[in-house]
Amino acid sequence: ILDKFSWPELCAILQENVDALILDLSRANEKISHLEYICKNKSDTMRELQQTQEDTFNKVAEQMKAQESCWQKQKKELEQQYSGLLGEVQARAQKYQEIAEKAKEKCSVIEKAREQLVHENSQLKSILIQTQKEHTSLLAACALMGGALYPLYSRLCALSTQRDFLQDQVHTYEVLKQEIRTLVYALSDVEEKRQDEMKIKKKHFKGMIHVFRKGVIAVLAAHRLQILGQSSNSLFSWVDGFREGIGILVCIGEAKGKHNLSKHQKEQVHCLQALNWFTSSDLLAAIISSVAELQEVVSKTDPNSWLCGHLLISAARNSFSKLMDKLNVLMETIAVDSSRTITYIEKDSLVQRLARGLHKINAQALKAGLGDRIPITKSIASLQKQIFEFTQRLHTAEVERRSLRLELTEFKRNLNEMKKEADKAHSLQEQLNAFKQSVSIFNLEKSGLKESLLLHIFDLCSLEK
Repeated sequence: ILDKFSWPELCAILQENVDALILDLSRANEKISHLEYICKNKSDTMRELQQTQEDTFNKVAEQMKAQESCWQKQKKELEQQYSGLLGEVQARAQKYQEIAEKAKEKCSVIEKAREQLVHENSQLKSILIQTQKEHTSLLAACALMGGALYPLYSRLCALSTQRDFLQDQVHTYEVLKQEIRTLVYALSDVEEKRQDEMKIKKKHFKGMIHVFRKGVIAVLAAHRLQILGQSSNSLFSWVDGFREGIGILVCIGEAKGKHNLSKHQKEQVHCLQALNWFTSSDLLAAIISSVAELQEVVSKTDPNSWLCGHLLISAARNSFSKLMDKLNVLMETIAVDSSRTITYIEKDSLVQRLARGLHKINAQALKAGLGDRIPITKSIASLQKQIFEFTQRLHTAEVERRSLRLELTEFKRNLNEMKKEADKAHSLQEQLNAFKQSVSIFNLEKSGLKESLLLHIFDLCSLEK
């Protein structure tokens, strides 16, 4: 490799390398001097720090000694303070021990109360089960009673409508009977009217006895109705607003008599009886026992089973039958006081005697024709007789009318023929008059023609001359 370079080139290269090494050496010397300066400064700083540290350690030692003496004083003070606190803690511990004993006693009381509450809870659970059973029983009973009540109410509405219609028919029938009687009386002979008036005047005193007996029976009926009202156990009457006049009477069971009481006392007794009926344990027991079979079947019923549906209907029928039997026992009316009752079966009772006397008087009045009103059958028979007589008269009048009508038609026919002949004569007379007039006109024309002819001839003659 050296053979490739010349000597000057090698010298130049060596010179460059030497210069570079000298430059590096000078730089290294500068760094060494700088580092020596830094080390000297650091050594001075270290000596100063050591001196400062020694001074600080001395000060800290002095402070520690002072602090130790202070801590000794604080220790004594704390021991005194802690001894006082320990006494307080012991007193508090004794107090808390007493409180703990009291709390233990309270815990025992609370435990007893808890046991009692557990017992009450079990009782409430049993009461809740019983209440749920009563609720389902009452719901089933209400469903059965509602299903039975509404059809009865619908039938009652239908019967009320039929009653109104029948009342209208009866009223129309009464009006018709009155009109028939009036018509029969108007068509009857004058002599029969006079005989009836004489009989009525003769038997007027018997009619007064008849009226008196009717009044006595009416008073007895009113008295009986009053006694029935006193023994009534009705609560109120409900009337539908859309169906006026159709109502349902609501009664209470287990009612007692309210005789010999004032009005205010009767109201109080009635209110008390209603309250007892609404809270009746017998009624509740009757409902629960009656619906027990239905409730058992309902709890086991499968809606998709036809047999279960049949059993449900059978159980409902049996439960409703039992319920109605028990309600029949509970809803029985209390018998009226024996001192206020009247035995109407006895033969010598006042009502029986009045009834027999009234029957005799009615029979005698009918035989004598003295009834207040003539029986409708007799009136109809008389009316039929009058109508038959009128029919005969009408037939005779119809025959006479037909004969007169035939005579009238014959007379009209003759009259028409006479009118035709008169018309013909009148037409001939008119023709004759017209002919006469035409003849007279012809004569006049003929005479005028003659005159004109003569004048013409005269004129011709004069012209010839």
